[in-house]
Amino acid sequence: MNLKTIALIAIMSGLGNVIGLFGLPIPTPFAWGRIELHFSQLPPLLVAIAVGPIPGAITGFLSLILETAKLGNPLVPFGNAILAGVAGLAARRLRPIIAGLVGEIVETPYLWVSMIFWVGYILQVPLPAIIAFTSIVNAKAFIEVAISGLIIEIILSRSQIRDALAKLR
Repeated sequence: MNLKTIALIAIMSGLGNVIGLFGLPIPTPFAWGRIELHFSQLPPLLVAIAVGPIPGAITGFLSLILETAKLGNPLVPFGNAILAGVAGLAARRLRPIIAGLVGEIVETPYLWVSMIFWVGYILQVPLPAIIAFTSIVNAKAFIEVAISGLIIEIILSRSQIRDALAKLR
């Protein structure tokens, strides 16, 4: 990894954190949990798809530091790293939107296990409530990733941007 790639990771991680501050709240009946539609996974997915899975995974982990502090669940960044890393691998053969959805499919078991552990074991929330809550979170994540993948396809359709990012591989 060269200095330019490290700088890109730092900038895109910061951008992911800033984007995460501007979530659109999704109303739920859960007093103990907050769900927001946000696109903090867009920067790590762009890095993963355009530059590679390792820089994408690192960006994914670092781009959710503020969201992790808001949620109080320290397991969240690992899921974003899985999402971006797998999407970066899948992007070698698939379009960005499909690669992102493959990443989300692979991340889904981690999402469920981490939510059951954190919300159930740590917060002592009953399992039926965790299942309902996590189902909403998981569906929301697929929507965010699909929209992010579409935006990335549009961004990478510009040859200047695609070529500049390819030089960082």
